Amino acid sequence: MNSIEKLIMEYFLKNISVGEIIAIIDLREEIKKRAKSGELAYGEIDDAVIERDLLTIITSLIKRGFLEYNMGVFNLAGWIRDYLKKKYKSLEAGVFKSIDKLTSD
Repeated sequence: MNSIEKLIMEYFLKNISVGEIIAIIDLREEIKKRAKSGELAYGEIDDAVIERDLLTIITSLIKRGFLEYNMGVFNLAGWIRDYLKKKYKSLEAGVFKSIDKLTSD
């Protein structure tokens, strides 16, 4: 997973389910913040370019089975939600979960 995919997945691991518009705004702002701080290498820091890139990557994550989309809402894939329930005994929405930690277990 590249750094943007990782950022997106950690966003959904934390939030589980988010409306399309809010997700794109939140992720766009996070990318801009990280790019300006030098934490994330990102080309053109333009809202439209970032949003286009986000939608392309999210579509790829949906096709690969990591996310789901239904009626304007992006959701963490069911199999990942089931894994989190089993591992943590709940989904713990709003709590940061490191993708590196989850994939190393």
